[in-house]
Amino acid sequence: MEQVETHDSYWVATKKPLEVLLFLLPFLVFYELSLVLVLRRDGGETLTNWAHEALNRYLNFAIPDIIGLSFPAIAVVVVLLIWHVLTRASWSIRLSTLGFMLLEAVAWTIPLVVFSRVVHELVPLVVLQEDVVSQLGPMGKIAISIGAGLYEELVFRMLLIFLIHTLLVDVLRLPSAPSTFLAVVCSAILFTLYHPLQGPDESLSAARVAFYMVAGLSFGGLFVFRGFGVVVAVHSFYDIFTFFSSN
Repeated sequence: MEQVETHDSYWVATKKPLEVLLFLLPFLVFYELSLVLVLRRDGGETLTNWAHEALNRYLNFAIPDIIGLSFPAIAVVVVLLIWHVLTRASWSIRLSTLGFMLLEAVAWTIPLVVFSRVVHELVPLVVLQEDVVSQLGPMGKIAISIGAGLYEELVFRMLLIFLIHTLLVDVLRLPSAPSTFLAVVCSAILFTLYHPLQGPDESLSAARVAFYMVAGLSFGGLFVFRGFGVVVAVHSFYDIFTFFSSN
């Protein structure tokens, strides 16, 4: 009897590792090429973000020189492939799923943009552009945005939420649902502290704290309910909008 292959619903498929990997592959390739062609400055220094740099520094002892700044991208690919193999899921996907993931990410970006515009009325420039970043061309700003989406979400969502959830559930024996909520909140707090929180007068800005906390909670919720691929795209698209709208 001929076996009919079945596919998961869109809402399930978007959180599966193979779909996430294929969806993020263009982001990863674009950022890796940009590290060499766009973000390398005079003197050989490469402009990147803290999350990407921290991953390299933390595992520097295990990284061959030939891999260098590409290690985080390789790690993302390897982790997602191993995850897929362990789940024993099919290697077949629907290409339409990837297209709808892109549209969904754009849709989720819109409310975050609207909220940032509201905060912008309270304090200028929700996102501060460093001089070196503001001097980049369009491709450089897109690359920086995609790098932030990839590696800040990898650190603050995939790694932190997983580690905190594991600690609460497996060590402290707390229920899974409240542990997930606490993990999202903790990761959002750390995500907020990671960003500049001073206003124009150099004092702590409540508006900035509120914005980054809401953004961190939103990204955390998207990661839990919609998966790593969608939240990376939302973060990247928001940063791209911010860079170009603030010029």
